[in-house]
Amino acid sequence: MNRAGRIIAVCGLSVALMMPQIAYAAETLSVQVSERTGLTTVGNKQSAYDNVAISHVSNYVNIRSEANTSSSIVGKIYNNCAATILATVDGEGGTWYQIKSGNVTGYIKSEYFITGADAERIAKDIGTVYVTVSADSLRLREQPSTDSAVLTTLSKDAEYLEVKEEGDFIEIQVDESLSGYVHKDYVTQRVEFKQAVSVEEERQKAEEDARIRKEAEDAIAKVEALKKEAGQETASANKDTPSSTIGMIAQNPNADNGTTKEQNSQGSQSTQTGTSQNTGNQDTGSTAGPGGSGTSTGSSTGTSGSYQSTQNGPGSAVYNSAVRTAIVAYAKQFLGNPYVYGGTSLTNGADCSGFTMRIFEHFGVTTGRTSRDQAANGKEISLDQIQPGDLLFYASGKTINHVALYIGDGKIIHASTSKTGIIISTAYYRTPAKAVTFLD
Repeated sequence: MNRAGRIIAVCGLSVALMMPQIAYAAETLSVQVSERTGLTTVGNKQSAYDNVAISHVSNYVNIRSEANTSSSIVGKIYNNCAATILATVDGEGGTWYQIKSGNVTGYIKSEYFITGADAERIAKDIGTVYVTVSADSLRLREQPSTDSAVLTTLSKDAEYLEVKEEGDFIEIQVDESLSGYVHKDYVTQRVEFKQAVSVEEERQKAEEDARIRKEAEDAIAKVEALKKEAGQETASANKDTPSSTIGMIAQNPNADNGTTKEQNSQGSQSTQTGTSQNTGNQDTGSTAGPGGSGTSTGSSTGTSGSYQSTQNGPGSAVYNSAVRTAIVAYAKQFLGNPYVYGGTSLTNGADCSGFTMRIFEHFGVTTGRTSRDQAANGKEISLDQIQPGDLLFYASGKTINHVALYIGDGKIIHASTSKTGIIISTAYYRTPAKAVTFLD
């Protein structure tokens, strides 16, 4: 197989890499890149970062249409974002740069940027290196050797965080519970930096957030309407015993309740033992890792109550589909929120099983705290039967150590890593070990 190309993106500029000594061009930026370090010099020995600036501000600085503070604001650039310097000009109070970052072109005072050799030194620290699989069923190795044990297989086009390069191998982080090595021949790489955002992009982002919230509200309202049509009592978000309250009114995703496992387990249909302090150093009482095994006794099963099926009421196909849609819509509100080891807060940070537990808990379904609890407590289904709202589990060997919510179209939403937080991935970013449902 031919060696795969490697891709680098700087401030939204696509960059093609070819081995072993690589040259690329991106609009105004022309740079040679060393395979070993990713950084070198252009042919005339000037720094590859002569035209690259990295912002150094406490929060953000405005990008202006002209080189003065009285001109209009065209965007914002936050700390540690990269930009291409288009020109250096004399402006209000001294030297300004005309820069391009992302979709924004404008002017900023030069004092807010690090350039040249200093920018080169910190580039790899502030950038994120991604590895994309270019072969089918790529083996993830325990060590950087083809003789090493295979941890799992990775699907083509799946993307991962690079940890480091080691000889012909690259160590990647698959999720918070799994890392390993892949051969360079079967992947591409790119480096991504944060970039400026335009005024229009900020407006679009706010509108998109509002749309996602509205979709969740509408989906949950539909579940409530179906229950009312069936003559069932409307579930209340304030009930002490939420075990049959699928379709609770959506809470504000930016106002996490911060309750502990002990508080939320009162009146549920789950009996668990062991300490349950959410310390940030553990997933639950006796768990050794994120989404890990934990120790759980007794019976813990998800339930949507004891409703009798009506034409479109609880128990019907129409109702079950509406619940699945509501669960997925509710979960998407928390995209981009942080991963926190041992966390169970949808806003301030959760690990993989803390995230899925809280999502289902909002709909009155008790899943259990850890990924292994959830895998044991749900109804097992085959992978080809999985539907939006079901859970997918991943394992190292025979030990389940990660869980994700299936959202349809071959995708999942999950609390992935401390660097990426809650994201959407392909369901086969690593080989699933098991699927369960709490909804049928």
